[in-house]
Amino acid sequence: MIEYVVTGMVLNKALTGYDIKKEIELGIGNFYKTSNGNLYPTLKKLTEKGHLVLTEQTQVERLKKFYMATESGKAAFFEWLTSPVDKNSVTASILIRIFFFGELPKDIRSQKLQEYEIEIQKILEEQKKIEKQFMSSVKTEREYFELSTLYYGLQTAQGMIRWLQYIKEEKPLATFFKKMGEN
Repeated sequence: MIEYVVTGMVLNKALTGYDIKKEIELGIGNFYKTSNGNLYPTLKKLTEKGHLVLTEQTQVERLKKFYMATESGKAAFFEWLTSPVDKNSVTASILIRIFFFGELPKDIRSQKLQEYEIEIQKILEEQKKIEKQFMSSVKTEREYFELSTLYYGLQTAQGMIRWLQYIKEEKPLATFFKKMGEN
């Protein structure tokens, strides 16, 4: 996924590796992390594949390397952005894609948000089945805390569905928490 995250960060502006790392931390850092040990090899790989172009500029007596997405990099990025989400990391996969949704036309955004909502609803239904199976069998503290993680998953899925419905309508984001406080 890091290849797409990096490409997304340099779609419209050239950034240094340091700048890309900061953009990731500020933009999606609350649900996606990367290290310099992962970032710089990825920059090299994407440049070798022709998905990024590297330019060097001297600034304040220091040579800096700037990266920018090429047309092939943009094509690969948009193909990923509109592809199905990774079934093994649905939440992170959806969140990272949505971070870049400002690059997509509104009709495609709406379609993808609807697909994500359906995907999360399926997960929620599976979690509810598991809950029914295990709810009556909780007898020990260990089982209690194991089941508590399922309840976290249920709450997260329900919240994500409400959030997806909300942003699909592109309502003011500042009112989302106020509305959720009412429920």
